[in-house]
Amino acid sequence: MLLGRVARMYYELGLTHQEIADALGLSRIRVTRLLAEARESGMVEIIVHVDESLFATEEQALMARYGLRQVWIAPSVDDPAKAARALAAVGAEALASVIDKDSTVAVGLSTAVASVVAAFPERPLGASFVPITGSGSGLANGANPHELALALAQRTKGSAFHLPAPLVAASREAAESAHADPGVREVLARAGGASTLIAGIGGTRDTRGILLGSLGEEERTRLLAAGAVGDIGGRFFDASGAPVTGELDARVVGLGLDELRGIPNRLAIAVGEAKLDALRAALSSGLVNMLVTDSATAAALLG
Repeated sequence: MLLGRVARMYYELGLTHQEIADALGLSRIRVTRLLAEARESGMVEIIVHVDESLFATEEQALMARYGLRQVWIAPSVDDPAKAARALAAVGAEALASVIDKDSTVAVGLSTAVASVVAAFPERPLGASFVPITGSGSGLANGANPHELALALAQRTKGSAFHLPAPLVAASREAAESAHADPGVREVLARAGGASTLIAGIGGTRDTRGILLGSLGEEERTRLLAAGAVGDIGGRFFDASGAPVTGELDARVVGLGLDELRGIPNRLAIAVGEAKLDALRAALSSGLVNMLVTDSATAAALLG
């Protein structure tokens, strides 16, 4: 296979691009493209053995500004695919730091967390992963809490728990009935007793979020009128980090904000201008105390 031959000649034998091109009868440009493809496909993995962070100064500044325990920052780049890979790699590093062996980890709904989990290397930690909410309906996208819990358990040779309930019940009464179910109560109690929370932060600046995008215009209008700036685990909060209660909140099946605050280590993974209001509120109010983000978002949070 040409791709493998080019990769081995460059990385194992130390040949230059031109030497490889001459040996295989290729152009130098094609060799460069093949080497890039080898990295992007995962055929070649480069590991840099250093402890220094890419953005140590900014991470320390965010920790000081918001009283955080730890911050990890990925580089912001214009290419969306490269930016996503960078965030996933840095996020995987963060997960490796916060998931302790044989611990219990609570997991929230998040596409950002899903991308990080996909990049997390397999390692035998034996941890338990528990959803903090029920799951959204519709096509599976890997971002539902039970999907994330199962994926993490498979990568760590641990165990996963399933919460047999919807994220948002059809009515207040249906949510109350779900919370009264012994199986749901047991899983939520286990999630509330976790040592670590891993979740995304949803914003209200646009409707692309998993939860906000599933709501009708009337519900979104009510949330904004009530001062909602973001959500974590389906629980919306205002600029001070206080819960935004009402009909929607009463229909959510999962831990409340006060219960989430009771988890000692609370890691949020979120990037982008649309998340800034939500992130500022979550960080300032102590809803989360650890953060994975990118350099552009970090600069905005510090500015």
